[in-house]
Amino acid sequence: MASGEVEYKCTFCGNMESFTPDENGISCKGCGSRIFMKPRRSGHKTLDAI
Repeated sequence: MASGEVEYKCTFCGNMESFTPDENGISCKGCGSRIFMKPRRSGHKTLDAI
């Protein structure tokens, strides 16, 4: 992934794609869908109750 690119995950096939923020008309190279979501970080954080 080059600098200035953002990773997105296709909602239909789960394919990871990286795009530059100034690109228009992005679509998945795997299935052609135009609906993406940002992937969540793996793991979790444990907080103490106050």
